[in-house]
Amino acid sequence: MTGKQIPLPDAAYTLKAGLKLFSRRTSPAALQKDKQYKEFIRHNEAEGWNNERLPGEKQRVYAVATDEGVLFFSDSEKGMKARNSYLQHLADGFFNFSKGAETLKLYEIEAPMRQVAELADNCIDKLAKSDLRSADAQLRKSEFSFTPEKMAGKEMLEGAVCTDKYDLRPDYNNFDRLTKDFNLGISRRNYDVVSLLYISENGYAGHVAADYFHPFSYEYEFRDLVEKLGDSIKARQSAPMSSHDFGYAALQMEAKVTARDILQSEFHITDGEFRLGAGVSRSVQIQLPAERRSEQCKTGNSPEYASKHEAPGRKEGNGQRQARHVPSVTPQKKEKKQLII
Repeated sequence: MTGKQIPLPDAAYTLKAGLKLFSRRTSPAALQKDKQYKEFIRHNEAEGWNNERLPGEKQRVYAVATDEGVLFFSDSEKGMKARNSYLQHLADGFFNFSKGAETLKLYEIEAPMRQVAELADNCIDKLAKSDLRSADAQLRKSEFSFTPEKMAGKEMLEGAVCTDKYDLRPDYNNFDRLTKDFNLGISRRNYDVVSLLYISENGYAGHVAADYFHPFSYEYEFRDLVEKLGDSIKARQSAPMSSHDFGYAALQMEAKVTARDILQSEFHITDGEFRLGAGVSRSVQIQLPAERRSEQCKTGNSPEYASKHEAPGRKEGNGQRQARHVPSVTPQKKEKKQLII
């Protein structure tokens, strides 16, 4: 025993090349000048020394899995921006009847198999260098898509660690959590839906007309109710000792029913599920505006089709505006409260 030590990659190359261990020819200084040695090291680092896994902490891969399949993203700037773009894509289609995903799970893979690592960032068709220079958290100029052929099966998640789970069913709190956690944009159509979901649970509140993100497209449907609620509040304020609510509770119940009817008729959403064919439950039909139009909204390369009610005499805005999240206006525990406008 000489007591000398040699790095395993150097020993592997020495034996493969038929050289003698611990000779001057195989000293670290001599190997660093050997072109064949450098090529041997480069090739094996690219392929994985055990021909199964890629070495090193930097090779971590992230995965996003839904019922539609799995996408993998590298632990790099482009990978994280691509992942955020996919999450934005899911948020944009959160209230689309045709979506096929109800659950979202996030995974980390510390030592991915070569086949998994090769799938990382495959959603990017053409990377724009400007996206890497930008401070934006998503890809804006690059070409990318999230089509089924880009997705892998869940069997590829072997050895992955689940770090979080999100419910994608059409519920206010589900949407609020997803968009808030990843600071995602909220389209005009989705703002209308979440406002209606809020009203359907809590009653009408002034925040829906406050334009935190976009103007509320269904303000016209609630116009008469808002006026009556205002009169009810004034009456209550003028008689603080009275136990009478001056019709406030009944008006808020009508607001809830109105919101639920619009959610069903316009977006096919009933009790957090997409349903077709349910009838309008109100005894008084909603007077819908005559003019309607639809606009195609786009974030990155993910399309979302939006529809909007036009109130009589109302001017159209500037289309879709992507807005950042503000603090939630509802309690985290889904408490149902009556809010005063």
